[in-house]
Amino acid sequence: MRFLVVGAGYWGPNIVRNLLELPDVESVAVSDVDQARAEKLAKRFPRTTVAPQAPLAFADRYDAVCIVTPVTTHAHLATDALLAGSHVFIEKPMTRTSEEARQLISLADRLDRRLMVGHVFHYKPCVRKLVQIAHSGQLGEIRYLDSVRANLGVFRPDVNVMWDLAPHDLTIFEAIMGRSPKRVAATGACHVRHPVTPQETIVYLTLDYGDDCIGHVHVNWYSPMKSRLMMVAGDQKMAVYDDIHPTEPIRVYDHGTYEPEKDTPYYPTIRTGDISIPVIKENEEPLKVQLREFIASIREHRRPETDGNAGLRLIETLEAATKSLKGDGGFVEVG
Repeated sequence: MRFLVVGAGYWGPNIVRNLLELPDVESVAVSDVDQARAEKLAKRFPRTTVAPQAPLAFADRYDAVCIVTPVTTHAHLATDALLAGSHVFIEKPMTRTSEEARQLISLADRLDRRLMVGHVFHYKPCVRKLVQIAHSGQLGEIRYLDSVRANLGVFRPDVNVMWDLAPHDLTIFEAIMGRSPKRVAATGACHVRHPVTPQETIVYLTLDYGDDCIGHVHVNWYSPMKSRLMMVAGDQKMAVYDDIHPTEPIRVYDHGTYEPEKDTPYYPTIRTGDISIPVIKENEEPLKVQLREFIASIREHRRPETDGNAGLRLIETLEAATKSLKGDGGFVEVG
């Protein structure tokens, strides 16, 4: 298969490197608004050439196109690539609006082309293990989910911290819960001057899944230390996922409370039991797993795991959160 990667900036080189390690990939072409940057990337890897600036590059009819550009360009680049006959992989977030996402999904279906969104954490072995644990029932009924994703930068000019970082946590939450939240509330602040428009550098989201189950996401570009920590609390056990722990990313705590006896006042009794550390055998780079799934969906003529509809559901949640963020921080219905 012949691939075209549009965008040679921060994430583009990782896409190129992983594609060239897959046996199904014959060659990779690179396109960028900065020709010198594209040429520099092409020199780093064999079987890599420089293509004209998109959308002119699409005329060469590549089997698949990976779009790794600012979100403001996603919709029109993906549309042109689909119309040129290519299957399309788009980095998250899929588009700026849910309406753009719906149009892309409809176009891909009409042209019988695969449309995949780069929700890379969905393919991370640790995340898959966490989802497996939650779905196995050993945690019991999920009561809440809580996550922190913080670092100093990278400050993006095209989106705020919520649109940049929260998609990772929201897609993990959806995989665990099997559904999107019913409503979402968001508050945030901007702490760094922006050359065009203010972009929030810290945001707190609260997600209501119904049945007294809530989720909380804290994303932050303005933190002195890096943190990627998630808690999934059930009524039987609780799991903690530390994505930056080198050897023990997941721990399952047999902690909780005892149910009171009948006809007695309710005073919660704390229960502390064993702590288990699941073995995670797979250590393959998630991006490679994701791109392999994209290729398999093309070969097998099926939807990829994170298809356009997965991207749409995420954007609907982000749109509702943005409405709350720009308003008074109250709950806004999703979808």
